[in-house]
Amino acid sequence: MDKKIIAIAAVIVVVAVAAVAVFSMSGNGSQELKDPTEYPATYMTVLGNVNSDVVINEEDAIEIQKFVDAKETEKPYFKYEDYYMYDANRDGKIDQADVDKVKLMVAAQKTGNWSAVGTVYYVNVDLHVASYDMTKNNKVITLIAPPLDTVLAIGGKDLVVGTDNRITTGKFHAEYYKTLDFDNLFDVGSCNEPSTEVITNASLKYGGVNIVCGVQDTYGPTLEKTFKGTDVQVIRIASWEYGGTLYGLHTLGFLLKKVDGALDYYEGYCSIADEVEKIVTEVPASKKAPGKVGAAAAYGYNEELSLLGEYTGEFANLMTLDPFDSATPFLGGQSGGHGNTITTEGVVAMYQQYNLINLLLMIGTPFQVTTGGDDAQSSAAYMKNLYNVWDERIGAEDLENLNMCITGYSFSSGVSEVLNRAIHCYYLYNEEFLAHFGCTTQKQAQDVLAGYVDWYCQSIGIDDAWSFYGEANGGKAGTLGMNLLYCGEGDDRNILYGLDHGHAELE
Repeated sequence: MDKKIIAIAAVIVVVAVAAVAVFSMSGNGSQELKDPTEYPATYMTVLGNVNSDVVINEEDAIEIQKFVDAKETEKPYFKYEDYYMYDANRDGKIDQADVDKVKLMVAAQKTGNWSAVGTVYYVNVDLHVASYDMTKNNKVITLIAPPLDTVLAIGGKDLVVGTDNRITTGKFHAEYYKTLDFDNLFDVGSCNEPSTEVITNASLKYGGVNIVCGVQDTYGPTLEKTFKGTDVQVIRIASWEYGGTLYGLHTLGFLLKKVDGALDYYEGYCSIADEVEKIVTEVPASKKAPGKVGAAAAYGYNEELSLLGEYTGEFANLMTLDPFDSATPFLGGQSGGHGNTITTEGVVAMYQQYNLINLLLMIGTPFQVTTGGDDAQSSAAYMKNLYNVWDERIGAEDLENLNMCITGYSFSSGVSEVLNRAIHCYYLYNEEFLAHFGCTTQKQAQDVLAGYVDWYCQSIGIDDAWSFYGEANGGKAGTLGMNLLYCGEGDDRNILYGLDHGHAELE
């Protein structure tokens, strides 16, 4: 596996489903097909991609051919679940037909003609092996923001024909208001229970459509059953769940025939992730000492916090920075998410029992601005107020060693997650961050972050509306700046621009 994949995949937490029994299989036989219990050792999870890279090419066909040629003598008995990625046609056997299937997939990527390939199989976010007909329309309807960001990151803006109402009119609208043509997009309503009638109408208009979304329990649980046998296909990819973003990026890139776009984005992603990883290795052990310096992330609300654990991308990204994990022992086996509400007493308990030193509160910056003015979660006023509320509460408990910051969950999971790592790295390991990039001032270090953020905005096509500094601070004309980090009054690490986000065009 590519060393970059190893470095990033090492921190990805995936969910275990029902255990698959261990069995032996004759090289000439077949077995009942069962789902895997974890992602395969590759970010591109289409069956046939056997050599742990992120593309299907001639090398995969050669590897499967070697296996087929050797299995009668060298592998007369093998565990099918160890080699299911070799079974490109998903028939329970690994034979010449799988070699031929991969060769057809390789050829189709060059010619654009997928008729000879037909259906391919991939491991989805729920760890099911799902099927996808490559001959059908690749127009998409996305549910919730991270899958939409994934489509945009692979260069799929032209494929988007519909979204849910959080995007069209709701709290994520501001992120895309200059990027997507909302007058001509289908609004499918709730991302959790989308309108099947609207989806059907979109499919009729475009001759088929894909619904790109996340886990089945949350996003349209009955979609597969409802649209079985139609021109509507459901693609469930990891776009934030369990920190499995890159599995979704590369797999969706293949399914929607945007492999080059996925690879381009991956290159930029890895360049940032590599720098963050280097900084973390440069941090003295005393700043990451187990049992001494703990950290936790939580969704921040005025009345309570929702402590984030292994279910969330926020937790997975924080763990890439190698702090002592204060959340997991406090949660006591729970996965962490919206239901794990804690109050002041919970913060005190983590501080006293689980070495919590750095508490990172996540809110909807920088894009949740549709309410306008100081009510917007992305406004400096909102961030300062939330900080003061919790600073007063936990300060009353005399937690003198506890540090707190407020940052944004819009840059916390999904294809933007690497920005979250960089921002939190800047916060947690500020001295090392500055030293790594040769910066003598916080402004210089923030300019490094500016380059990363603007790369992201350009990559997903929202740079006409957003840039790091924004128009008021000398940035790109016509763009809005971003409030990304608040660490308390007078802290020179603060990244606050206080722009008036109540623009009429956003309302």
